[in-house]
Amino acid sequence: MHSSRSSGEADTVKRKRYAAGVLVAITLIVCAVSARSEEKPVACITCHEYLGGELAKPVREWKGSIHQQNGITCNFCHGGNPEIDLGNIQQLTPLQLADKQSRAMAKSQGFIGKPSGKGMFEICGRCHGASVDRYVNSIMGKAYLGDKGGPSCVACHGAHRNTIPEVPKVCMGCHTDTTGFDQIDAMNVTASTIEELSKIRIKLAAEKARGREPALLPEFPEELGSFQIGFVAFGAVIFLFLIGYLVYAVLERRR
Repeated sequence: MHSSRSSGEADTVKRKRYAAGVLVAITLIVCAVSARSEEKPVACITCHEYLGGELAKPVREWKGSIHQQNGITCNFCHGGNPEIDLGNIQQLTPLQLADKQSRAMAKSQGFIGKPSGKGMFEICGRCHGASVDRYVNSIMGKAYLGDKGGPSCVACHGAHRNTIPEVPKVCMGCHTDTTGFDQIDAMNVTASTIEELSKIRIKLAAEKARGREPALLPEFPEELGSFQIGFVAFGAVIFLFLIGYLVYAVLERRR
């Protein structure tokens, strides 16, 4: 009798704890949703959407981007004051709107407009430091900083709809011959890379002139030692898998 009562009390305690846990979880979810709904709107987004047309295009492209998903808003790259209270923007007079715009985009608030040159690398480097460091020291990065036609970060990744560029497709905007581009590290193009690419192109052209098919396994620049290793390792795994499967099939037939 005593054991039965103890068991019943234990079950009651468990139910109470479970109910308390559920209540806490619901409370946390409600608080999170409430806090999110109470977040102040970003003035840059509100104003650009209101202005429409080409001025609204950056916001349209930014929405759904990896930057939006990670909470990176306009002011992170462009500076300025995104907390200017616009109120009901549709009720503002042109003079009132212009005043709020000037305060939001004041240089005293760190507004820099369109990042470029070294300033762009510094901004992108806040989150992508390793990639920027590699690119700054590459031939293309140096050409950009030296104003010699090299592509900036946004030339390949986009300014607002940020994406991983599709190589060599994205390279065709500047290069007519992109043979071998998909086999190089686009963030770290060196003189050695260019020399090796030239050798590959010359060899492929010679083979084509003789009417021969290109080699099954292409040659790669020296910087791609790890790529070659990975390529061979992957092939070895597939080969071993097939051998293992054949051995298994033979043993199963002998049973």
